Amino acid sequence: MTTLTDEALALSPTRRTLQDVKARLTPITHPTVSTAVIATIVSVSVAGIMLQQLIHTPWGLPGHRVLFWLTPLIAARWAIGRPGTALGIATASSAGILLIDPTMGLFVAPYLVAGFLVDLAASTPFIRRHAWIMIPLAPIMVLANLINPFVHNLATASLPTVLFGMWFYVQGHLLWGLAAGIVGISAGMFGQSKLRQLRSSDSTSS
Repeated sequence: MTTLTDEALALSPTRRTLQDVKARLTPITHPTVSTAVIATIVSVSVAGIMLQQLIHTPWGLPGHRVLFWLTPLIAARWAIGRPGTALGIATASSAGILLIDPTMGLFVAPYLVAGFLVDLAASTPFIRRHAWIMIPLAPIMVLANLINPFVHNLATASLPTVLFGMWFYVQGHLLWGLAAGIVGISAGMFGQSKLRQLRSSDSTSS
């Protein structure tokens, strides 16, 4: 009875074929360029939302902060294309804001609501096929930012008085929300195409 040595077994075509198949099936664990870009997008989005809340911007325009926190939520969700991206960024930035300034409290709630709504919209097949629909939807999502002042004012005045008094602020939020929708979806679609190219390059090089 003949026994194959390790060298003979290593040189056999069957052994080499099995090794090739195993190498192809083994997942690649090293980071890719697209992974690094995704991490950068998420990090910049979280940092941007935190900074816009913690740094005072004396523009004197109602709702102008919307441009700085809704835009990255929309852009990152469309660029990365993964469910839960917007809510994850909103949660991380809210946690960071509260960690630095616990007095912010409910002021971070609009980020969470908007993050959830952006993810919900992006998960709808029709909206995924027609991304421009996010532009008119963005101002509606921004109205979550008015919940806290609306409830606060309603405790001291009647509903008609509150609605009349807040109409100027509502208009401002709607306009800035529209701007955030335009900038966010434009940046998101651009980032989506670039990430698709990077992923294709990563798969080719691997």
